[in-house]
Amino acid sequence: MPALRALLVDPSECARHPGALVRELAPGLCELVASAVSGGQIEIPDRRELAATGLGPAGLFHRARLGTCNERLEFALAAPSEGVHAYMLGGPGRPDTAAAVLELEALLGQPPGPVGTVVAFPARGTALFIAPGARRLRRSLVAWGLRQFWCAEPEAAPQCLGDTLRFMAGWARDAYRTLPGPVSPLLYWHHQGKLSVLGDLGLSHLPRELARLVLATA
Repeated sequence: MPALRALLVDPSECARHPGALVRELAPGLCELVASAVSGGQIEIPDRRELAATGLGPAGLFHRARLGTCNERLEFALAAPSEGVHAYMLGGPGRPDTAAAVLELEALLGQPPGPVGTVVAFPARGTALFIAPGARRLRRSLVAWGLRQFWCAEPEAAPQCLGDTLRFMAGWARDAYRTLPGPVSPLLYWHHQGKLSVLGDLGLSHLPRELARLVLATA
């Protein structure tokens, strides 16, 4: 059995690997099943090669996610202003573990927050995320190596969700333009196992669960 990894990429990257096992998670975001080889390098095996494992597509994607989650997961905290903080997983030049954000519930043994997570994947290996309404999420992440890289206030400060979403949206757009291996400039809502695009952050366009929390933290 090869050592499988899950990679989050844009559709153009999928087109460069026509034989890969791939699925679309949401508009502008796909997942590839990759294989880890010696020296920490990643290869994209052909579907026919993977079929020899006998697992089937669902089993292969599950095994790839497990492989990614077994990597060292490096978390960081970004808190640029009062009431605004979000988390980063991975980053440029580090192992591509961004897909682990989609497995936080399994990693933590409980839902990370009451209404799922809001996530951004601007570039390969880089994810920014929050769990709206969560309490003490930072403590839950410590076991996977939380390290602070930019913080202007304690995470315990009450979070202004509307401002945080706008910060994340701007951060994702800038990172998508400037970081190597761009993936998506969009924000996504990961809720009940599904990803949907948050294209408009106005209250009337947000999902009801998120809109209620925006109002409650204004």
